[in-house]
Amino acid sequence: MRRTLFALLTAVLAVLSLAAPWISSAAADLVHPRHPRIGLVLSGGGARGSAHIGVLKVLEELRIPIHVVVGTSMGSLVGGSYAAGLTPEVLEQRVTQVDWNTLFNDDPPRKDWPARRKQASETPTFDFTVGVRDGQLKLPKGAISGQQVQLFFNDLVKGAETVQRFDDLPIPFRAVATNLENGEMTVFDHGPLPVAMRASMSVPGLFAPMEWDDHIYVDGGLVRNLPIDVARHMGVDVIIAVNLGSGYLPRDQLGNILGVTGQMIAILTEQNVQVSLKQIDPKRDVLIVPDLGDITSSDFARAPEAIATGVAAARKVAPQLARYSLSETEYAAWQRGRFGPGHPAQQVGEVQITGLERVNPGVFDGLVEAQKGKPLDRARLEEDIQQAYGHGDYERISYHFQPRSDDSDLLIVNAVEKAWGPGYLGFGLGLLTDNKGDSQFGLRATYDQTWINPLGAEFGADLTLGNAPSLHTEFYQPLSLDRAAFVAPYLDYGLSPDSVFLDDQRVARYNVIRGRLGVDLGTTLRGTELRIGPYYGQTNVSLDTGSPELPEGRITDTGIRARVLYDTLDSTAVPRSGTRVLLEVRNPLEALGADVQFTRAFLSATTAYSFGPNTLALKLKGGSSFGEQMPYYDQFPLGGFLNLSGYANEQFRGNDMAFAGLVYYRQIAALPPPIGRGLYLGASLEAGWLSEGVIRNPDTGQNVILSPEQDGYGGSIFFGSDTWIGPAFLGFGVSGSGESAIYVLIGQP
Repeated sequence: MRRTLFALLTAVLAVLSLAAPWISSAAADLVHPRHPRIGLVLSGGGARGSAHIGVLKVLEELRIPIHVVVGTSMGSLVGGSYAAGLTPEVLEQRVTQVDWNTLFNDDPPRKDWPARRKQASETPTFDFTVGVRDGQLKLPKGAISGQQVQLFFNDLVKGAETVQRFDDLPIPFRAVATNLENGEMTVFDHGPLPVAMRASMSVPGLFAPMEWDDHIYVDGGLVRNLPIDVARHMGVDVIIAVNLGSGYLPRDQLGNILGVTGQMIAILTEQNVQVSLKQIDPKRDVLIVPDLGDITSSDFARAPEAIATGVAAARKVAPQLARYSLSETEYAAWQRGRFGPGHPAQQVGEVQITGLERVNPGVFDGLVEAQKGKPLDRARLEEDIQQAYGHGDYERISYHFQPRSDDSDLLIVNAVEKAWGPGYLGFGLGLLTDNKGDSQFGLRATYDQTWINPLGAEFGADLTLGNAPSLHTEFYQPLSLDRAAFVAPYLDYGLSPDSVFLDDQRVARYNVIRGRLGVDLGTTLRGTELRIGPYYGQTNVSLDTGSPELPEGRITDTGIRARVLYDTLDSTAVPRSGTRVLLEVRNPLEALGADVQFTRAFLSATTAYSFGPNTLALKLKGGSSFGEQMPYYDQFPLGGFLNLSGYANEQFRGNDMAFAGLVYYRQIAALPPPIGRGLYLGASLEAGWLSEGVIRNPDTGQNVILSPEQDGYGGSIFFGSDTWIGPAFLGFGVSGSGESAIYVLIGQP
């Protein structure tokens, strides 16, 4: 009997020994119940998503720990940043202080463009190109490629940029996107965090889709705008869901393609949100619905208002949230483990350039040299990326890191070339009228073929059809990848209707047809381009209407031309900052077969300075033939809008000229990219001087004075716009002598 009792006691002790940990845990839970795992689900909604930050602020006030974050679209931006270690206060600061218009403008500032691209922008076309690839026409993938947005994301989550698995973030995170190839939901749980965030918010039609790992992704809101099920699968006990609501557009906004497209996306989004809302357990879960009123998905400037709505909505459900609060000590400990500077990349071991097909990888040698084997210089890295992007060859250039075993990181720069290149068609419209009998109009088309060879040769053609037709072609061959030296053979052909005035009256109009065939040898030094080269030229002058004041016929004006250009203007149409200086010298030479010989030098300078919405621009011009007689059509013209306003276009001509103009304009409306830069109201004061307008009579060899040496004054008021379809101006000018004119311009003033 004793043996039986002893055996039974031994068995009981053994069982108790095995169960001790469980009993201890259960007892502990009775005293300190295990805190539930909480999953935070943040929906998409564009600019409305700033409300998520307000919710986070209240969760912090109530000491609610978050164990899992899942986000879609803008929810992935806020959620991914929070999961990476950014506090709500830092997030609020970053979102409210960033210039969203700049962020949605893919291009770096024009002052950072290469000189060749700046010259192409001097005569604007529509800011829209059709690609030509493999003999087929191709369109861009979206209105915005997202270059600046991607760099913003990189900087936002730099504290977690070396993390590869999203479960290893301070808070485990998931980003939801839509696979564009099959329409299925994709849940990003690893990879570069900025890439996942960018893929999740690729709104179709606005942002270009995100290509990654041989798949194409667009906004996750199309399939799961409120991904409650994704958070459930991560093993959470409680869901805190923030639904921003998309709503439907009213009938009066459905009359165009933008409205229809937006409504289609809203329908798809709202349908899957209704399915997700049914997955909420009202006994455990908490649903937060900010009242965003008339704040739309594009109202990024109203981020402070959206944040306030998030605060109000979260406080409204504070009693439900309070169930999951921690003590101050417990919450402080939880925060210490998750928020702070994180672990950004410090030392770059190797640099890898990926994604290139046509572009020579050598263009990134400077970037590689500046980073490889050195402490990360983030500012220099982004500067080099933007400089490369400014050449116009890429859809986007992003970067990310992979940890290495030697405590350094592999820097991977992913350069995605434009899928619709390497040929590009552009289109434009030009119109100029002074309501004094002079009108010029033309339809313009450009074609650029890039990366013809490994050194980056380009072919460009510019054709204008109208009453001033022209054709310009150039083959641009760099002699090195840095374009420090180049050779550029070119062909110019064009007709211009030049008027002759006597005593302020137009007495004749001549058709001047010019042809130039030449080659330039040039160099680019610190943004300044210098060119010089010989050309063969022919000019033919024929009377169109009026009295025969000028000699007609064809002359040869073969010679040498030189050009120096320095340009840092932010826009050629309505500059608000920067400086542009141009010096051109042309010298037809009898020794090269010219029928006339003279030296024509022209210097122009423009500088602009802005304070708030106001801009002052100073324009100076000067020209001289150094005492030599030039043909009438080569003499320096004055007259017209912002060029002695009040007078007819090119009413005066002389062998020597000086001009100064002071222009003030105020931005009355800012236009979001890619629509344009802004709308402006302005005024100008101008003064000019011209030497005698003289022509030589070929029969007598005597000079005939068309106009005496004179000073001229003018001023104008105008409305201007700088948009994606090009600049446009409507102006009224008054001259110092009392003449007036109304100007309409589409294209360069």
